[in-house]
Order: sequence, then structure tokens, then C-alpha cells
Amino acid sequence: MAKDLGISPSYLNLVERNQRPLTAQLVLRLAETYSLDLRELSGEGETRLAAEVTEALADPVFTGLTPAAAEVMEVAAGSPAMAQAFLSLYRSYLRAVRGDTDPTDLATARDRRPPGEGERFPIEEVRDYFHAHSNFIAEMDAAAEDLWGRLGSHDDLLAGLRAYLREHHGIRVSVLPVHAMPDTQRRFDRHSRRLFLSELLPMPSRVFQTAVQVALEGHGPLLDHLVEKAALRTEDARRLCRIGLANYFAGALMMPYGPFLEAAKKLRYDVAVLAGRFGASIEQVAHRLSTLQHPDRRGVPFFLLRLDNAGNISKRFAAGGFHFARFGGTCPRWRVHDAFATPGQTIVQPVELPDGTIYLTISRTVESVPPPYPQAPRKLAISLGCEISHAAQVVYGDGLDLDNPSAVTPIGVTCRMCERPNCPSRAFPPMTRPLAIDASRKNLSAFEFG
Repeated sequence: MAKDLGISPSYLNLVERNQRPLTAQLVLRLAETYSLDLRELSGEGETRLAAEVTEALADPVFTGLTPAAAEVMEVAAGSPAMAQAFLSLYRSYLRAVRGDTDPTDLATARDRRPPGEGERFPIEEVRDYFHAHSNFIAEMDAAAEDLWGRLGSHDDLLAGLRAYLREHHGIRVSVLPVHAMPDTQRRFDRHSRRLFLSELLPMPSRVFQTAVQVALEGHGPLLDHLVEKAALRTEDARRLCRIGLANYFAGALMMPYGPFLEAAKKLRYDVAVLAGRFGASIEQVAHRLSTLQHPDRRGVPFFLLRLDNAGNISKRFAAGGFHFARFGGTCPRWRVHDAFATPGQTIVQPVELPDGTIYLTISRTVESVPPPYPQAPRKLAISLGCEISHAAQVVYGDGLDLDNPSAVTPIGVTCRMCERPNCPSRAFPPMTRPLAIDASRKNLSAFEFG
């Protein structure tokens, strides 16, 4: 390898042991010599792992024991298996204190469960699977784009999908009134071979749910193969992953990779225009934008977050390298929370994380399935974002004055992990710094620390 790269074996040994930097020139030489994706050499995985360890260490149980950021990064880079083992242990601890496991029975719990089941909730395991693939599943995209090409006319995709299900699988699609399906959006009756959709579903959701059934009926072996390949640890996780892959297929069928990427680039990622062009909802388009990570045909690497008006995060996809908090909410200075005060309006906000990385974020509310009166609809907001270096490719980056420091909002991942001083929005002190308590003064921030 040293000969291939044109460096000495001793220097290569130092690089492998993290005692010499991996220079830009050496990175390019590695990529050219071994046909590597530059992202594989970016250290993003190490950075993400270090962020997860740092977040876990912010728990009060580690007060006074928190290592320096450089030490955490060294462990993540040099001993990733050890870091993962620590995170698994911490997740088991969390389950115990939440009451999911009897604390006195942790030692014998594995006798009743598959190994590792207590380490992560199934939904977390599935999220990690998609995260590890940068939210891009090549096999599902290929299958969806192939079917899209065979459907012929795309002016009425729902009609095409209904005909496909009827002709190829003997399934008829019916829309039922709300009194017949008061609590269900989609239901498949295997005996009558009928797919029922709620009349409350808007058209993009009807297309999506029909496409999900196409995935389940027409691509079952592929779904099973991908789930088996994922090597998930629990049956619940495997079932959730299968549904997640079917949902992925549905989005890819509504917005096939090639045509959608071409349109996204031409329209500079204008979400509303893309929604109109492909007959999709705002949220469906935002989600699809976060999946455009084909190695040979990449779009802007977007991350996506969805939360409700109580701050509960229900979606997070980080193709753009953004580090979400695994435990807890988001920073109150991030204006995704303000979207609920201005429904339907787009909020553009450049934000800076503590590591100095600046992101362009686009936040707005999205529609949920409207329930019948007097039930209140679920209130949801999304934030789509990318590193500021991609802003010129995105219509939402036009007119930003990034030379003005006040145009960029400093935020943190969560209060317990953020060491920004004098933050008036702080809800908790950072667990990585000692409190400075002074009864003689009251600052804007609720907490001072050393």
C-alpha cells in the first residue's frame, strides 16, 4: 500500500495509528488508487459515533467523570467497538431506569430475549439501519424506477397502480367512508383480496399507501432479502424494517430517482414546485430529497427532522452529516419550533453547531391526515437542511448574507451537551462543565458554569 501511495511504510504506519494527519493530497491519492468514495474517508462515521458517546456521557450519572472531547474522539476513531459496547451498556441502563426491564433482573434478561434485545428499542435499531446507509437503499430505488417505467402514463399514478394491483395480483382498491374506517388509513383484506383506503387520505397519501401495497405484494422476496441482510436483532425490528423498506419503495415509485434528481437540480430543490410536479406532499418531497445518495448520482446531502408541537422527534434522517440527539429534544434556538406559529410558511435559517459547521435549514409545518370533527389534527413540522457549502445549489440559499455574523444562529444539539455560554434559551446546564453559582447576580441565562 505504501508503494501504491508513494509514501514510506513508516509514514503509513504512523497514519494508521493516528499519529500523522490524513492530508487532503493523501485522501485524493487513496480514492484514485483504490476507487474509493471520498465520503468513506471523511471520518463522518467516527464523528457521529463520538457525538453519540458525548451525548450519553452528558447523563447526570457520569457527573465528574466526563472525559475531554479529544479523548472521546480518540476512542471513537481508535476503538469503535469499545465505543459501541459502551453505548449498548448505556442503552440497557436507560431501559432499566425507564422501567422497561427489572433492574434486579438485568443479568438474566438475556436468557429470555434474543441477544442484544435490551440494548435498543426496535425503532432505534431500524433508524440506525437507514442511517448507516445514508438513507439510500439502492435495491428499492432500482425496483421502483423499473416499475415506474413499465407503468406507462404517469399523469394519473393512482389509476395506474390500481390497474397494476388488479391485473398482476388480483387486488382491488376501494375508498371507504370514515365511519367504516374511523381509525385506519389503509387496510388489506387477504381473504377478499381488497385494499381499503380511508376517504380522509389526501391524494398524495392515497397514491403512497397504494404503492406500499405494491411493494408488499410485488417485491416481498426483495424485502425479505434486505431485512435478512440488515441482521437486525429482534423480530419487532425486522417487521418495522420491512415496513420502512416498503415505505421507501412507495416514495421512490412516486418520485423515481433519475427523473426526480434531474428535476430537483433544475428547480434548485424547490420543495413546493417539486411537490406539484410529482403529485406528492411537502413532507414526501422533503423525505425523498434526503435519500438522493446514489454513489454515481448524488444530490445535495440533506438531513430531515420531523417533530410535533410538544418537541417529540418522530423522524430523523442524517444524510447531510447533521448529528441529532438520540435522547431528548432539539435546541430551542432552532426555528423549526417557530413553524407552528406560522403554519404553511417557510422559515429559512442558517445555524452553526458548536463544532463550527454551518447548516442551511428550511423549516415549515406539514399536513397530517385530517380527523373528523371534533378531533384536532396532529400538528407536525419538518426541517430540511444541508451544509452551507451547498447553499448556492439550493433556492433557499439565495440572498443570505453569510458575511454578517448575526445572520447565523448558534445552536446546540441539546442543552446538556451544549457548552455555549450566556444562552438565554438554555433549559438545562451542560453536564460537561461544573456549575458556577453566585447569589449576588442574575444573568440572562438560567445557568452559569465554569
